[in-house]
Amino acid sequence: MFKFTSSVFVASAFLFSNFAQAGLSDCPKNLAFQLTNVFQIGTIKFQYGNCEVDDDGHGYAAGIANFCTGTGDAWEVIQEYHNYTGGNDVFTQYDKVLAQRAEDESGSTSGLSGYCDAWQSAVTSQKFWSAQGAIFDKLYFTPSQTFADNLGLKLSVSQAALYDTAISRGASNSTGSLGGIIKSTNAAFTANTSGDSNSTLKINGYSVDEIKWLSKFLTIRAKYEDDGAKSVNVLSFQYIISKKEYVWTHDIQVLNNEGKPGNLTCDNSYLPYPDQKINSLATCGDGCEGIDGYSSSHSSASTKSSGLFALSAAALGVFAASILF
Repeated sequence: MFKFTSSVFVASAFLFSNFAQAGLSDCPKNLAFQLTNVFQIGTIKFQYGNCEVDDDGHGYAAGIANFCTGTGDAWEVIQEYHNYTGGNDVFTQYDKVLAQRAEDESGSTSGLSGYCDAWQSAVTSQKFWSAQGAIFDKLYFTPSQTFADNLGLKLSVSQAALYDTAISRGASNSTGSLGGIIKSTNAAFTANTSGDSNSTLKINGYSVDEIKWLSKFLTIRAKYEDDGAKSVNVLSFQYIISKKEYVWTHDIQVLNNEGKPGNLTCDNSYLPYPDQKINSLATCGDGCEGIDGYSSSHSSASTKSSGLFALSAAALGVFAASILF
Protein backbone atom coordinates (compact mmCIF):
# COMPACT_ATOMS: atom_id res chain seq x y z
CA MET A 1 0.00 0.00 0.00
CA PHE A 2 1.38 3.41 -0.95
CA LYS A 3 2.06 5.59 2.06
CA PHE A 4 1.50 9.29 1.55
CA THR A 5 4.55 11.37 2.44
CA SER A 6 4.94 15.07 3.02
CA SER A 7 7.22 15.37 -0.02
CA VAL A 8 4.58 13.80 -2.26
CA PHE A 9 1.97 16.15 -0.82
CA VAL A 10 4.12 19.16 -1.65
CA ALA A 11 4.59 17.86 -5.19
CA SER A 12 0.89 17.20 -5.69
CA ALA A 13 -0.16 20.53 -4.22
CA PHE A 14 2.27 22.31 -6.54
CA LEU A 15 1.05 20.30 -9.50
CA PHE A 16 -2.62 21.07 -9.04
CA SER A 17 -1.99 24.70 -8.14
CA ASN A 18 -0.59 25.00 -11.66
CA PHE A 19 -3.60 23.58 -13.49
CA ALA A 20 -4.87 25.92 -16.17
CA GLN A 21 -6.57 28.88 -14.53
CA ALA A 22 -9.42 29.16 -17.02
CA GLY A 23 -12.89 28.79 -15.53
CA LEU A 24 -12.92 26.97 -12.21
CA SER A 25 -10.25 27.85 -9.66
CA ASP A 26 -9.56 27.64 -5.94
CA CYS A 27 -12.54 26.50 -3.80
CA PRO A 28 -15.01 25.98 -6.68
CA LYS A 29 -12.45 23.82 -8.48
CA ASN A 30 -11.81 21.84 -5.30
CA LEU A 31 -15.55 21.20 -4.92
CA ALA A 32 -15.94 20.26 -8.59
CA PHE A 33 -13.12 17.72 -8.35
CA GLN A 34 -14.54 16.27 -5.13
CA LEU A 35 -18.02 15.96 -6.63
CA THR A 36 -16.92 14.22 -9.81
CA ASN A 37 -14.66 11.89 -7.83
CA VAL A 38 -17.66 10.86 -5.73
CA PHE A 39 -19.63 10.06 -8.90
CA GLN A 40 -16.81 8.07 -10.45
CA ILE A 41 -15.02 6.27 -7.61
CA GLY A 42 -17.07 6.79 -4.46
CA THR A 43 -14.62 9.06 -2.63
CA ILE A 44 -13.69 12.73 -2.84
CA LYS A 45 -10.03 11.75 -3.29
CA PHE A 46 -8.03 11.30 -6.47
CA GLN A 47 -6.76 7.71 -6.64
CA TYR A 48 -3.28 7.76 -8.17
CA GLY A 49 -2.63 4.07 -7.53
CA ASN A 50 -5.96 2.67 -8.73
CA CYS A 51 -5.50 0.01 -11.45
CA GLU A 52 -7.85 -2.73 -12.64
CA VAL A 53 -9.49 -4.24 -15.70
CA ASP A 54 -11.98 -1.77 -17.18
CA ASP A 55 -15.60 -2.93 -16.99
CA ASP A 56 -16.38 -1.39 -20.39
CA GLY A 57 -13.72 -3.42 -22.20
CA HIS A 58 -11.06 -0.74 -22.62
CA GLY A 59 -8.18 -2.77 -21.21
CA TYR A 60 -6.69 -1.65 -17.91
CA ALA A 61 -8.06 1.49 -16.25
CA ALA A 62 -5.74 3.27 -13.83
CA GLY A 63 -4.94 6.49 -12.05
CA ILE A 64 -6.80 9.68 -11.23
CA ALA A 65 -8.92 9.57 -14.39
CA ASN A 66 -8.94 5.80 -14.94
CA PHE A 67 -6.64 6.23 -17.93
CA CYS A 68 -7.29 3.23 -20.19
CA THR A 69 -4.81 1.18 -22.19
CA GLY A 70 -7.41 0.62 -24.90
CA THR A 71 -8.18 4.27 -25.57
CA GLY A 72 -4.78 5.92 -25.68
CA ASP A 73 -4.87 8.17 -22.64
CA ALA A 74 -2.92 5.65 -20.52
CA TRP A 75 -0.25 5.62 -23.21
CA GLU A 76 -0.15 9.42 -23.05
CA VAL A 77 0.46 9.24 -19.29
CA ILE A 78 3.26 6.71 -19.77
CA GLN A 79 4.90 8.82 -22.47
CA GLU A 80 4.72 11.87 -20.20
CA TYR A 81 6.31 9.82 -17.42
CA HIS A 82 9.03 8.71 -19.82
CA ASN A 83 9.77 12.39 -20.46
CA TYR A 84 10.48 12.79 -16.75
CA THR A 85 12.51 9.58 -16.37
CA GLY A 86 14.34 9.52 -19.68
CA GLY A 87 12.47 6.32 -20.50
CA ASN A 88 14.19 4.44 -17.71
CA ASP A 89 11.23 3.26 -15.66
CA VAL A 90 8.98 0.25 -14.99
CA PHE A 91 6.78 0.89 -18.03
CA THR A 92 9.46 0.73 -20.72
CA GLN A 93 8.80 -3.00 -21.20
CA TYR A 94 5.21 -2.21 -22.23
CA ASP A 95 5.89 0.61 -24.69
CA LYS A 96 5.41 -1.35 -27.90
CA VAL A 97 2.19 -3.00 -26.72
CA LEU A 98 0.74 0.21 -25.25
CA ALA A 99 1.43 2.14 -28.44
CA GLN A 100 -0.27 -0.58 -30.50
CA ARG A 101 -3.30 -0.76 -28.19
CA ALA A 102 -3.68 3.02 -28.39
CA GLU A 103 -3.44 3.02 -32.18
CA ASP A 104 -5.92 0.17 -32.57
CA GLU A 105 -8.18 1.32 -29.70
CA SER A 106 -8.02 -2.27 -28.51
CA GLY A 107 -9.04 -3.36 -25.03
CA SER A 108 -6.90 -6.49 -25.18
CA THR A 109 -4.66 -6.97 -22.13
CA SER A 110 -2.44 -9.48 -23.92
CA GLY A 111 1.21 -8.58 -23.46
CA LEU A 112 0.45 -6.42 -20.43
CA SER A 113 0.95 -8.97 -17.67
CA GLY A 114 2.08 -7.18 -14.51
CA TYR A 115 0.91 -3.78 -15.78
CA CYS A 116 -1.08 -2.98 -12.64
CA ASP A 117 1.85 -4.00 -10.45
CA ALA A 118 4.04 -1.61 -12.42
CA TRP A 119 1.48 1.18 -12.08
CA GLN A 120 1.19 0.72 -8.34
CA SER A 121 4.95 0.66 -7.89
CA ALA A 122 5.37 3.83 -9.95
CA VAL A 123 2.83 5.71 -7.82
CA THR A 124 5.48 6.21 -5.13
CA SER A 125 7.24 8.56 -7.57
CA GLN A 126 6.45 12.28 -7.57
CA LYS A 127 7.24 12.25 -11.29
CA PHE A 128 4.45 9.76 -11.91
CA TRP A 129 1.97 11.95 -10.04
CA SER A 130 3.06 14.86 -12.21
CA ALA A 131 2.64 12.80 -15.39
CA GLN A 132 -0.91 11.85 -14.43
CA GLY A 133 -1.75 15.45 -13.58
CA ALA A 134 -0.38 16.77 -16.85
CA ILE A 135 -2.50 14.44 -18.99
CA PHE A 136 -5.54 14.91 -16.76
CA ASP A 137 -5.24 18.64 -17.34
CA LYS A 138 -4.60 18.26 -21.08
CA LEU A 139 -7.51 15.91 -21.80
CA TYR A 140 -10.12 16.94 -19.27
CA PHE A 141 -9.83 20.08 -17.19
CA THR A 142 -8.40 22.61 -19.64
CA PRO A 143 -10.68 21.63 -22.57
CA SER A 144 -13.77 21.78 -20.36
CA GLN A 145 -12.93 25.22 -19.03
CA THR A 146 -12.01 26.49 -22.49
CA PHE A 147 -15.51 25.51 -23.61
CA ALA A 148 -16.88 27.30 -20.53
CA ASP A 149 -14.92 30.47 -21.27
CA ASN A 150 -15.94 30.47 -24.92
CA LEU A 151 -19.59 30.21 -23.89
CA GLY A 152 -19.18 33.00 -21.36
CA LEU A 153 -20.15 30.83 -18.39
CA LYS A 154 -19.66 32.66 -15.10
CA LEU A 155 -21.32 30.38 -12.55
CA SER A 156 -19.44 27.67 -10.65
CA VAL A 157 -22.21 25.12 -11.16
CA SER A 158 -22.06 25.53 -14.95
CA GLN A 159 -18.27 25.36 -15.11
CA ALA A 160 -18.28 22.26 -12.88
CA ALA A 161 -20.96 20.57 -14.99
CA LEU A 162 -18.80 20.97 -18.09
CA TYR A 163 -15.79 19.54 -16.27
CA ASP A 164 -17.83 16.57 -15.05
CA THR A 165 -19.10 15.93 -18.57
CA ALA A 166 -15.57 16.01 -19.96
CA ILE A 167 -14.47 13.43 -17.40
CA SER A 168 -17.32 11.01 -18.06
CA ARG A 169 -18.06 11.67 -21.74
CA GLY A 170 -14.90 13.20 -23.17
CA ALA A 171 -14.02 16.70 -24.32
CA SER A 172 -14.13 16.20 -28.10
CA ASN A 173 -16.73 17.61 -30.49
CA SER A 174 -18.14 14.15 -31.20
CA THR A 175 -21.82 13.42 -30.71
CA GLY A 176 -22.39 12.55 -27.06
CA SER A 177 -19.16 14.14 -25.85
CA LEU A 178 -18.82 17.59 -24.28
CA GLY A 179 -18.47 19.55 -27.51
CA GLY A 180 -21.30 17.68 -29.19
CA ILE A 181 -23.65 18.18 -26.24
CA ILE A 182 -22.85 21.91 -26.17
CA LYS A 183 -23.62 22.14 -29.89
CA SER A 184 -26.98 20.43 -29.41
CA THR A 185 -27.76 22.64 -26.41
CA ASN A 186 -27.02 25.84 -28.30
CA ALA A 187 -29.19 24.72 -31.22
CA ALA A 188 -32.17 24.41 -28.87
CA PHE A 189 -32.29 28.18 -28.23
CA THR A 190 -34.16 30.13 -30.90
CA ALA A 191 -35.37 33.07 -28.80
CA ASN A 192 -34.37 35.19 -25.83
CA THR A 193 -34.72 33.16 -22.63
CA SER A 194 -34.86 34.86 -19.25
CA GLY A 195 -34.11 33.44 -15.81
CA ASP A 196 -32.93 34.25 -12.30
CA SER A 197 -29.20 33.54 -12.47
CA ASN A 198 -28.09 37.15 -13.08
CA SER A 199 -25.79 35.79 -15.78
CA THR A 200 -26.71 36.09 -19.45
CA LEU A 201 -25.13 34.26 -22.38
CA LYS A 202 -25.22 35.15 -26.05
CA ILE A 203 -26.37 32.02 -27.89
CA ASN A 204 -27.15 32.24 -31.62
CA GLY A 205 -27.55 35.99 -31.17
CA TYR A 206 -30.13 35.57 -28.39
CA SER A 207 -29.86 36.49 -24.72
CA VAL A 208 -30.08 33.28 -22.68
CA ASP A 209 -30.04 32.96 -18.91
CA GLU A 210 -27.07 30.81 -17.88
CA ILE A 211 -29.07 28.47 -15.64
CA LYS A 212 -31.69 28.00 -18.36
CA TRP A 213 -28.83 27.05 -20.68
CA LEU A 214 -27.33 24.66 -18.11
CA SER A 215 -30.68 22.99 -17.46
CA LYS A 216 -31.08 22.29 -21.17
CA PHE A 217 -27.47 21.05 -21.33
CA LEU A 218 -28.14 18.53 -18.54
CA THR A 219 -31.33 17.33 -20.22
CA ILE A 220 -29.47 16.70 -23.47
CA ARG A 221 -26.54 15.07 -21.67
CA ALA A 222 -28.96 12.63 -20.00
CA LYS A 223 -29.90 11.26 -23.43
CA TYR A 224 -26.39 9.81 -23.77
CA GLU A 225 -26.22 8.23 -20.31
CA ASP A 226 -27.23 4.59 -19.78
CA ASP A 227 -29.34 5.71 -16.83
CA GLY A 228 -30.84 8.55 -18.83
CA ALA A 229 -32.55 11.17 -16.69
CA LYS A 230 -31.73 9.03 -13.64
CA SER A 231 -27.98 9.51 -14.13
CA VAL A 232 -26.56 10.40 -10.72
CA ASN A 233 -24.36 13.08 -12.29
CA VAL A 234 -27.32 14.77 -13.97
CA LEU A 235 -29.59 14.44 -10.94
CA SER A 236 -27.01 15.92 -8.59
CA PHE A 237 -26.39 18.96 -10.76
CA GLN A 238 -30.14 19.45 -11.12
CA TYR A 239 -30.41 19.24 -7.32
CA ILE A 240 -27.70 21.90 -6.93
CA ILE A 241 -29.64 24.11 -9.34
CA SER A 242 -32.86 23.55 -7.37
CA LYS A 243 -31.05 24.81 -4.26
CA LYS A 244 -29.96 27.88 -6.26
CA GLU A 245 -26.33 27.20 -5.40
CA TYR A 246 -25.02 28.80 -8.55
CA VAL A 247 -21.83 30.36 -7.16
CA TRP A 248 -19.72 28.13 -4.92
CA THR A 249 -17.86 29.80 -2.07
CA HIS A 250 -17.40 27.13 0.62
CA ASP A 251 -20.05 24.37 0.93
CA ILE A 252 -22.54 22.95 -1.58
CA GLN A 253 -25.55 20.66 -1.21
CA VAL A 254 -25.43 17.64 -3.53
CA LEU A 255 -26.89 14.18 -4.06
CA ASN A 256 -24.70 11.14 -3.55
CA ASN A 257 -24.64 8.04 -5.72
CA GLU A 258 -27.70 6.69 -3.91
CA GLY A 259 -29.67 9.89 -4.48
CA LYS A 260 -29.37 11.03 -0.87
CA PRO A 261 -28.65 14.70 -0.06
CA GLY A 262 -25.43 15.78 1.59
CA ASN A 263 -22.73 18.43 1.63
CA LEU A 264 -19.29 18.94 0.15
CA THR A 265 -16.95 21.48 1.72
CA CYS A 266 -13.74 23.27 0.88
CA ASP A 267 -12.51 22.34 4.35
CA ASN A 268 -11.76 19.04 2.61
CA SER A 269 -9.69 18.45 -0.50
CA TYR A 270 -9.59 16.19 -3.53
CA LEU A 271 -5.89 15.61 -2.84
CA PRO A 272 -5.10 12.36 -0.99
CA TYR A 273 -3.68 13.58 2.28
CA PRO A 274 -5.25 12.80 5.66
CA ASP A 275 -5.93 16.20 7.26
CA GLN A 276 -9.66 16.30 6.64
CA LYS A 277 -12.47 17.93 8.59
CA ILE A 278 -14.32 15.01 10.20
CA ASN A 279 -18.08 14.83 9.60
CA SER A 280 -18.03 17.57 6.97
CA LEU A 281 -18.74 15.31 4.00
CA ALA A 282 -22.29 14.04 3.85
CA THR A 283 -21.87 12.20 0.57
CA CYS A 284 -20.13 9.04 -0.50
CA GLY A 285 -20.03 6.33 -3.12
CA ASP A 286 -22.33 3.42 -3.77
CA GLY A 287 -22.81 1.43 -0.56
CA CYS A 288 -20.72 3.39 1.92
CA GLU A 289 -19.65 1.31 4.91
CA GLY A 290 -18.91 3.23 8.09
CA ILE A 291 -16.90 6.34 8.74
CA ASP A 292 -13.50 4.77 8.10
CA GLY A 293 -14.11 3.24 4.70
CA TYR A 294 -16.28 2.95 1.66
CA SER A 295 -17.22 0.53 -1.05
CA SER A 296 -18.14 1.42 -4.59
CA SER A 297 -19.51 -0.61 -7.44
CA HIS A 298 -19.82 2.29 -9.84
CA SER A 299 -19.00 1.64 -13.48
CA SER A 300 -19.15 4.04 -16.36
CA ALA A 301 -21.81 3.93 -19.02
CA SER A 302 -19.73 5.97 -21.41
CA THR A 303 -17.08 4.94 -23.89
CA LYS A 304 -13.67 6.45 -24.45
CA SER A 305 -13.24 5.34 -28.04
CA SER A 306 -13.31 7.92 -30.83
CA GLY A 307 -12.68 10.74 -28.39
CA LEU A 308 -15.17 9.74 -25.70
CA PHE A 309 -13.09 9.39 -22.57
CA ALA A 310 -15.11 7.33 -20.09
CA LEU A 311 -14.33 6.41 -16.53
CA SER A 312 -15.23 3.04 -15.11
CA ALA A 313 -15.10 0.78 -12.08
CA ALA A 314 -14.39 1.21 -8.42
CA ALA A 315 -11.27 2.65 -6.85
CA LEU A 316 -8.73 0.49 -5.06
CA GLY A 317 -8.85 3.26 -2.42
CA VAL A 318 -5.72 4.88 -0.99
CA PHE A 319 -7.84 6.97 1.38
CA ALA A 320 -11.55 6.91 2.25
CA ALA A 321 -13.42 10.14 2.89
CA SER A 322 -15.17 10.77 6.19
CA ILE A 323 -18.93 10.43 5.84
CA LEU A 324 -22.03 11.49 7.73
CA PHE A 325 -25.68 10.68 7.08
